[in-house]
Amino acid sequence: EAVVSTQSTGTVLKPLALEHLHTSEDSWKSARFPDMSAKFRVLDSCINSLGRDIPSSQLVYLQTIEDVITYYQSPVEEKRYIELRPQSLPFNVNIATNHFKGLPDEECN
Repeated sequence: EAVVSTQSTGTVLKPLALEHLHTSEDSWKSARFPDMSAKFRVLDSCINSLGRDIPSSQLVYLQTIEDVITYYQSPVEEKRYIELRPQSLPFNVNIATNHFKGLPDEECN
């Protein structure tokens, strides 16, 4: 569970907001991404500087710099396949907990 400190996040994001979003010193946290290009530049620099990726499923929720700060301050929970409940899986999906080695090619004929 990697959480980035408020100080680290602010240190990285403030100059990015001032440079790419052309915002003021007073309102940099509430600055919105004007277009996808600016959003990409800020988030790409942020990912490289802070060392924590942002999944594509979260990108739509990041509309302001404050949203990015909130994202980086929340813990990441990675679910392992073994932790998934069988009830939550489709009927045609099974998770093998033991190693399975397929049949040799000559036995498949």
